[in-house]
Amino acid sequence: MSIATDHSFKGTLTRERVEWGYRKCIEARDNREQGAADCGYRMALNRDPMLLIALEAMAEQTGKMQEEQIGRLMRSPDATFGETRGTTEHQLCREAYRLADEGRAIRNFEWIYAAAAILCGYWR
Repeated sequence: MSIATDHSFKGTLTRERVEWGYRKCIEARDNREQGAADCGYRMALNRDPMLLIALEAMAEQTGKMQEEQIGRLMRSPDATFGETRGTTEHQLCREAYRLADEGRAIRNFEWIYAAAAILCGYWR
């Protein structure tokens, strides 16, 4: 894949597109379409460049959503420990991206990898 293609693909991964991919992933999981999770997991094990771009974009977009929703609360001096930890979605996306990028993808994140595979067009 060329650098130009990388940038144009990453440019399409807007907040709305990431939310769409996540929704499609949840639908696949609810319909017990394990093939979606298997596809994403295989791509993560192979360190597929497009999948890594999608995972990075998912982590970035969930981080932006977290900042919009609870950013001020997280930085407040009166915040409890739990309020400073951030959202689960952002933490999971960030960790799934890190492990896949290091070549250590794990099955626990198979549905996050599935969402990224859906965004890449690898699964319906």
